Amino acid sequence: MDQLVRFWEFAARLKAEQRKGWLNKLRLQRTESVADHSFALSLLCLFEGERRGYNVERLLKLALLHDLEEAITGDLTPQDKESRGENIVMVQKIAAREQLLSYFPKENQRVYRELWSELENEKSKEAQLVHELDKLEMALQAKEYAKGGIETTKLKEFYESSKAAIRDPKLKRLLDEILSPK
Repeated sequence: MDQLVRFWEFAARLKAEQRKGWLNKLRLQRTESVADHSFALSLLCLFEGERRGYNVERLLKLALLHDLEEAITGDLTPQDKESRGENIVMVQKIAAREQLLSYFPKENQRVYRELWSELENEKSKEAQLVHELDKLEMALQAKEYAKGGIETTKLKEFYESSKAAIRDPKLKRLLDEILSPK
């Protein structure tokens, strides 16, 4: 089978992989999928990257890679990571990445491996922005659930996680705006 089709089969799993944090905490029938989240994050990266004059191609690559290994590992909540142990989770993520990279053209594998490392270690301004926009997207999604009738108390930990992770002054102000009652 062609590598593209095999790669797509993995990536398509993200459409059905519901974000477990929402699923466990909110008990909704339908929560956003990892693919939904990755799409939204990519759009935020596109917009904010253009606005800041960042390397948008790099931002989009990082955004599309950021949760791709979850096609193999599944979506892991902070509680899942804690119970499994940081080292075990890292080994599983690296193994998943390597499996996914095996479907990339040989001449591109090193570049994408480096991009994953850059993202993991927040080595560039683009990787830092992806990380913080990832948390901003979570706050935006929580706000959408609140508009749909979910109690704010059930969303508190998601908002707090966003607040703890976002350091960029512009994104902090935006998060404050998102969190302010209207």
